[in-house]
Amino acid sequence: MRIAWAVIAIFGARFAAIAWHYRGQDADLAWQQWLGNQVLTLHRIPSALGLETFTASGAHWVAQEWLFSTAVAATISTDRYYLLAIAVALAAACALAVTAWRARRRGASPFATALTVALVGFTMMQSFGVRAQIFGWALLAVIMLLLDLESPLIFLIIPLTVLWANIHASALIVPALVGIWALGTAIEDRGWTPRVERNVVLTFGTCLAVLLTPFSWHLPAYAVALQTSAIRASISEWRPPDITITSFSAGLLPLIAMGCFFGIAAPRERWRDGMLFAVTTVLAFTAIRHMSLCAIVIAPMVAQRLSSAIPQHARLNVVLSERFSQGLIITSSVLAAILIIVTLNQAPAIARSSLPETAITRIAQSPGVHKLYCEDFAWCSLALPQKNVRVFLDGRCDPFPAAVWRAYLDVENVTPRWSAVLDKYSVDAVLTKPGRPLAQVLALRAGWRVFYRDARYVVFTRDGVRTAER
Repeated sequence: MRIAWAVIAIFGARFAAIAWHYRGQDADLAWQQWLGNQVLTLHRIPSALGLETFTASGAHWVAQEWLFSTAVAATISTDRYYLLAIAVALAAACALAVTAWRARRRGASPFATALTVALVGFTMMQSFGVRAQIFGWALLAVIMLLLDLESPLIFLIIPLTVLWANIHASALIVPALVGIWALGTAIEDRGWTPRVERNVVLTFGTCLAVLLTPFSWHLPAYAVALQTSAIRASISEWRPPDITITSFSAGLLPLIAMGCFFGIAAPRERWRDGMLFAVTTVLAFTAIRHMSLCAIVIAPMVAQRLSSAIPQHARLNVVLSERFSQGLIITSSVLAAILIIVTLNQAPAIARSSLPETAITRIAQSPGVHKLYCEDFAWCSLALPQKNVRVFLDGRCDPFPAAVWRAYLDVENVTPRWSAVLDKYSVDAVLTKPGRPLAQVLALRAGWRVFYRDARYVVFTRDGVRTAER
């Protein structure tokens, strides 16, 4: 485990540095904070979009990240964001550590454990951020460990699933994984054994667990509907991975390739591990955000089989077991972790805020009530606390109807309907970036003028389309 800990330290340093500065890089934290403030102030979870949007007010909303959002509001509002950043970084590191432990429990060698954990870390890099689903990674790793233990502790999976479901809807994967585990157990045992009975009961328990949220059956219904939602094409993490994505080509793909080449799992666990490997691999190819879940599930299986191909007494594993080699690797990893933190803290793209906060503040300071269209819908999340700015679409994404999404995309892609959409919704402010196609057509469109400009952003406004004064 020492070599694996060295690998975890390197990725943990990167996660910590990214999380520390993440608030200035992702506007989605703004709507999370807004939602959390709603929960803390009103003592209830909003069930519909309000007057903060002018395109979908009253639309049903399953605010499934309510618990995480409350934590965001509680920490940012009290200048304790660093606590949230540390917690998220630790959750990602915990997922790696538990994955390494699972591999060692399965008899994986130091080399196989370290290699597969490193590949999981590379896979995580694409999706890592101060996001609710990161806590899901840690919970998934613990749940998979409990499945491997095959002890009465396995029923702890049920309360862990309840917790996960209240943090993020990705918890819906748990009943599926446990159900596959139960089916694989039945095939291996060739009958209804106590082990099969326990796993079937656990499967039903996790199915009930995902309903124990403020949304009841609406949460799984939301998760199913999201699979065919119009928003998927507009969000990079919902797109299928390809070879150009480093986290896929240097992380998950080698894991999958080794699993296929060496065969998955020992004979006793052939069906359970093989079925989980197949299902999670297919899931990973459907969306980038599923890659980390797949890597966490399959890495210990791959490490186990890799260890069979490269036995413990092989020279590579003998060298890695020597104290001098371990000390050298650990020292190098500590230095690498320090270098990563220092480098990222000095990188302008990481350490400096890149969000249009000033632009939106200037719009809010202008008299009247404004209808704002943001070329990147996440930017509009920054406007939610502004009482005189209503947004076309914001980072919440999910509850907005398909018709609103199509209209949004017409403007973003500057289709022949772009101007008609802005007219239909009486949009009077557009936030974009200089040089973008939308900025170019607005600059030439009669009635539109530049209201604000800086090195990164430009705001166009038009007169005569503003709503009533506050």
